Amino acid sequence: MKVRKTIAALLFFAFFVPFIFSQPIEKDSPVISEIHIDGLKKTKESYVQEVLEKYKDAPVSELNLNDVEITLQQMNLFSDIEVTYGHNDTGNCTLYITVEEKISFIPIPFAMYSSTTGFLGGLMVMDTNAFGVGNNYMVGGIFSGSMQMGVMMFTKPAIPRKRLGFQISGNFAHRTAKFDDAYANNVLEMETLGGGAGFTLVDKFTEHVTVTAGVRYGYLNIDMESDPFGYGSDFETSHTFTLAAGWGLCYPISNEWFMSERKVYVDGDFSFFVSGRKTQSVTAGISIQQPLPLSRLRVLAQAACYYAHNAPLYMQGSQTTVGITIMPEKYRSPSLAGANIGLELALAKTGFATFSVYGLYEYFVAKDFDDSRLNHMGYSLGAKMYLAKIAFPALALGFSHNVNRNKMKFVVAMGMRY
Repeated sequence: MKVRKTIAALLFFAFFVPFIFSQPIEKDSPVISEIHIDGLKKTKESYVQEVLEKYKDAPVSELNLNDVEITLQQMNLFSDIEVTYGHNDTGNCTLYITVEEKISFIPIPFAMYSSTTGFLGGLMVMDTNAFGVGNNYMVGGIFSGSMQMGVMMFTKPAIPRKRLGFQISGNFAHRTAKFDDAYANNVLEMETLGGGAGFTLVDKFTEHVTVTAGVRYGYLNIDMESDPFGYGSDFETSHTFTLAAGWGLCYPISNEWFMSERKVYVDGDFSFFVSGRKTQSVTAGISIQQPLPLSRLRVLAQAACYYAHNAPLYMQGSQTTVGITIMPEKYRSPSLAGANIGLELALAKTGFATFSVYGLYEYFVAKDFDDSRLNHMGYSLGAKMYLAKIAFPALALGFSHNVNRNKMKFVVAMGMRY
């Protein structure tokens, strides 16, 4: 019996052990050891390499080319992005990227007229890729019969887990400001002269989490023209210092038609007046853009709320604070909330732009001037054009109908990432 076991053991070592050791040892998955970029003109390659550095040494088995493309799209500098990879001489892989740069230097003269505001015109000069490293600046003026304003802004983008970003802004304006109640009845009118400057730090803790902190100084000289509701004590000439902070969580989604995102955010500020007055405010919201199985169709939904304590009327929130379009443009409130939901359909995509139409149901809640509670609803319909070759995200044209007021108004909007 022992002889048989010995013979069996010898046969095993003679035939199977050499076979086992003759098999190649499985190596680790190859990694991305190089990133090769074609098509850059104004943009510095070192900047793009810095943004894409997170993909260096990533295992190819875990690489998602769509994630790489989304990262490049979020820079808002490129169109016609192509991403592939291939093996190189080191036994690892090279990430090959081909892009076409958008036009980033954009001088925009504009003029418009409406029956409520009269003539408005001006010039804005902006560059969304200043110095070839993704910096943004905007400088210009706006002029009308009731307003003359100069503005400037410079932004250096943050790179996740790598580099802080910042924003510097300033403005100076002379204007006649009017405030309306929910039914577009004038409640106050004043002439103001003032301006301010601010500085904000931006940190991207991860690919999806952004934190901001900043300080701003503002000066406002006020000359009351009419005050039928007795707001005079709210409108003294002021010097104000404001501390502000914000937090945001954003997850982008991309398909062949839309660059969508899902996000949650909270922003707050604390203002100190030289006179001794203190005010606080907070804004919070959630926004969802979700593509549907029919890829040219997506759901749009958002909800936001705003609350201010001890804030003068001119520092209170408007409908745009909570993403609504059905209320009067000059309406203000210390406590308001808004929500909308609807659909957007892409009609066509060309080398110049993507064209779409949208429809939204809107709901608005607020505290009115007489402390009563407002509950207004309505809808908005319109069309958008997302520019492909110019670093200017969107143009929109549509109208909104407030059912409670039975009022309709046209809306023109231009989107910028500032």
